[in-house]
Amino acid sequence: MSVYLIAGYFFYLFFKGNMNFSIPFLIQISLSLLTYLFFVFLLNFINKKNKLTKNNTYSILFFSAFFILFPSVFEESNVVLSNVFLLLALRRILSLPSEVNTEKKILDASLWISVAVLFNFWSILFFAVLFFAVFERISKNYKYILIPFVGVFSVFTLTTVYYLLVNDSFLWFLDLQTSIGFDFSEYKSPHLIMSILFITVVFLVSIIQKRLYKTTIPLKEKSKNRLLFYTLLIGIILILISPFKNGSEFVFLFAPLSVFTANYIETTKKRWVSETILWVTVILPFLIYFL
Repeated sequence: MSVYLIAGYFFYLFFKGNMNFSIPFLIQISLSLLTYLFFVFLLNFINKKNKLTKNNTYSILFFSAFFILFPSVFEESNVVLSNVFLLLALRRILSLPSEVNTEKKILDASLWISVAVLFNFWSILFFAVLFFAVFERISKNYKYILIPFVGVFSVFTLTTVYYLLVNDSFLWFLDLQTSIGFDFSEYKSPHLIMSILFITVVFLVSIIQKRLYKTTIPLKEKSKNRLLFYTLLIGIILILISPFKNGSEFVFLFAPLSVFTANYIETTKKRWVSETILWVTVILPFLIYFL
């Protein structure tokens, strides 16, 4: 599946006419590929660690396909880095049900989300997912609710110190892009219309399947599914308010949606439906470049 994502990235570069063999360009694409592959590795690690899917690579396939479907993601390094840190936070949040080192996990998650905010301010919304997870355990220890604020303060302090040393200024937070926007005119392009339509269909099919099989899901898995669903909802809100709507904002849906879609493929008894979805997922990201 990593090869699929790499192929999609080079196809995008070739199609855009951005290919050259200068040293700076080669360094740039190497760093970009390492980031994307780490993203994929991290999602795969989270899947296996938390048993979000069965022992297959469906979630990685969908994750990679979503990347290629929205090629503007390849141009937005801040959005990608923000999501890498959010995924690191999600890794800790999903491990909270084990009730081992709870304080450390909450602190780690808050630190990662705070770092993500430095790259994309509206990543701050994902603190809601962390607090959802914390509130489920608040009856056992009320101090848990204070831990995220420690993480935020720590990152804020370290960032302020950095800017004081490097730029002799402590007002770095004034440069954060905190605006919102509701201009969806960019979504009129045929490429984005097809991509959004596909991801919407996948979203609806996956969520409906989750509701139908809700009673058969073990209690521990239900907790993780709720957290993933909250992550998905926050991602949708972030897409709606994002000031720049070029398709890259959909990256906030990729991780949870790829897991839910993989779950659908694993559980559906309609083989022709699952095979159709898989083939469309593999082929469509490349076909839409010609629209």
